[in-house]
Amino acid sequence: NASNEHLTCTACSLHQWRANVVPGHGDHNATIALVGEAPGATEDREGHPFVGTAGRKLYDLMRQAGIDPMTTWYDNVVHCRPPGNAIREYPDAITRCPDLWLKPELASMPNLRCIVALGATAGTLWFPGMKAGELATMARVLSSGVIVVGSYHPSYVLRGGGQWVSDSIIDSLRRAMMYAAIANKMNEEGQEWTKT
Repeated sequence: NASNEHLTCTACSLHQWRANVVPGHGDHNATIALVGEAPGATEDREGHPFVGTAGRKLYDLMRQAGIDPMTTWYDNVVHCRPPGNAIREYPDAITRCPDLWLKPELASMPNLRCIVALGATAGTLWFPGMKAGELATMARVLSSGVIVVGSYHPSYVLRGGGQWVSDSIIDSLRRAMMYAAIANKMNEEGQEWTKT
């Protein structure tokens, strides 16, 4: 549950335009977290991430990958909707929000094994300087032992990206599922990933 401090945050300029703060949501005990860019209009109205058109597309792709959408955590780099969804026009949000809200939310998840960074904005948190096309095939292990997998954002499919984008997202989701399963097994055996 989000704190009052989180729900009333004014740390960046986006607070001026939001209807609601949109904190992370889902299964807090999940092994996989999906992180997008920012809330859209539906998310801003309802106060939950990935409940709009891109979210519905994501759930469909998750099912195709073999992941139950009810067993996952959903979050965004920023927790307030940027006007016109133009997040790059608000660099103060991109630099402040993750450290204030996203990263602590992820760190509080006791069973988190893998983060799927959906799109370039989320991807650059963990793969600085990379483009979305490069991110879609990348993975790295954080110092915490959590694995980050890059992916396209489901909104790209909706903007006409084509079947190959859907296939790429499904591949990223399957890799996340595989890494989470391996990490769980290693954890049970008292082993760790090599951390970078």
